[in-house]
Amino acid sequence: MRIAFAATLLIATSLSPALAADLKAVSKVDAVTVYPQGAEVTRVAEVKLEAGEHTLLLEDLPGELDTQSIRVEGEAAGQAEIGSVDSKLIYLSTTSEDAARARLDAEIERLNDERTGLDQAIEDADYQKKLLLSLADRQLVPTGKDETVKGIDTGALGELVDLVSLRLAAISKIVHEAQIRQRTIDKALYDVQAKIAALAPTQTARTEIAIHLSAPAATGGVFKVRYRVNNAGWAPFYDARLTSPVADAKARIELVRRAEVMQSTGESWDDVALTLSTARPTGATSAPDVWEEEVEIYEDLRKKMKTDSDGMARNALQLDAPVAPAMEAVTGGNYAAKPVEQKQAVVEIAGFQALYQIAGRVSVGNSGSSKKVRIATDNYDSTLNAITAPKFDPRAYLTAAFTIKGEAPLLPGAVNLYRDGVFMGQGTLPLLNPAEEAKLGFGADDLIKVKRAEVKRETSEEGLLTTSNVDERAWDIEVKNLHDVAIPVTIIDQMPFSTTETITVEPMSGMTPPAMTNLNKRRGVLAWQFDLEAKGEKTVKFGYRVTFPENVKVGFGAE
Repeated sequence: MRIAFAATLLIATSLSPALAADLKAVSKVDAVTVYPQGAEVTRVAEVKLEAGEHTLLLEDLPGELDTQSIRVEGEAAGQAEIGSVDSKLIYLSTTSEDAARARLDAEIERLNDERTGLDQAIEDADYQKKLLLSLADRQLVPTGKDETVKGIDTGALGELVDLVSLRLAAISKIVHEAQIRQRTIDKALYDVQAKIAALAPTQTARTEIAIHLSAPAATGGVFKVRYRVNNAGWAPFYDARLTSPVADAKARIELVRRAEVMQSTGESWDDVALTLSTARPTGATSAPDVWEEEVEIYEDLRKKMKTDSDGMARNALQLDAPVAPAMEAVTGGNYAAKPVEQKQAVVEIAGFQALYQIAGRVSVGNSGSSKKVRIATDNYDSTLNAITAPKFDPRAYLTAAFTIKGEAPLLPGAVNLYRDGVFMGQGTLPLLNPAEEAKLGFGADDLIKVKRAEVKRETSEEGLLTTSNVDERAWDIEVKNLHDVAIPVTIIDQMPFSTTETITVEPMSGMTPPAMTNLNKRRGVLAWQFDLEAKGEKTVKFGYRVTFPENVKVGFGAE
């Protein structure tokens, strides 16, 4: 029969004195729950206990874990009890690294000394060259007024030239060989410095926990240690694959949920049970307080900060003065004590928690590289819509709408978009809860042809008693569907609006009435919606009439 440990956890920052026996055990990461920011790690250690009191030491936990999050539980074949759990930070032994670094430092010193010697050799050779040339010159050219030119025969001149040439060649060879050796030394220095950089440990500290145990009889047990780390997280991304409708078949979207998991905690997660959670334990846990807000008469404080005759600010705030009198001086006595509020970070609501348990065992390295895993695949019936704004772009863009199903929300993330197997680009999904509608654009649809042609632009005058200017503009928007199936089409255009009583804007008669006005609460934005049959076409007539006083000039924004 297996008996669970009774766990009373006392997390401390230093270890208690050793009890009857100290047992060192090696633990292994068995399971990890990763949040959008942070993770909870579960380590497992198997130990055998003799009768009596013991201190179980686990030294392989990462140094950056949250010590207050450490929790220990276990199971044993016999009776056993956990008394307390202590923790402390320990530093890894770097004896071997220090010895290797000392050898590399000595090599750097030797190479630098050799390079310095070569610098001196080059400098000496240059001096010899200058001295040799100077002596040769003195043989041919007098150096002073009293010195006469010495006669020299042709044979002696040849010997002098030969001698100088030999000496210069020897000096040049010395300099050239020294420079070549210096380049070799520079490369060697670079290699040694790279080796020193590689010796820098990736994790110089570990957390050691001491679990104080007592067992009346010998037994064996399995311990689980849970703790939280911050340098980890996951982000969702998606693949959306749209299959175009054929005959009576509806358009379908295959949405593949994926996750990118990253961690740099200083420990490797090898062959672990990986769970992804949408919870955000590092965020706020309650709504912010809302304080009262008073409306006051504004008065420029600069008018209050007048200087007296000696140039000192009469109402300057003193650091050592009480707060209330100082505020009364600034506000003229109209002061009510209020706490100074600090700006709060924006909390992103995740809806409700969802857990994604990744199938099989997964390994995630600690180098900061990402691990991509697949969460699930869902298939949706979608509603297509070819949306066009021909005033700005003559193309129609295919949009697919579908309703989220299941019990878990979709977190915001990037979406790789495929249409009939062809990559169309990348979009984004916002936070979506079940039963909410999602919309994704799948690029321009070349089989929907759109043309916007201006058919009228006319300015005239009207009125008997008073004269007003009238500006009339109209367009024909032609849409052709070259698909073999019907496609819903949405045309978006704009009509100017006026906030001045003397300027009026109204649709022209005979225009095609729009399905929606003030689309998305934008004044003057109109939308026409209709189903366009296969190989069909439709013309939308759109125009407006602007009336304004004769002596007024008007502008048409984007026009």
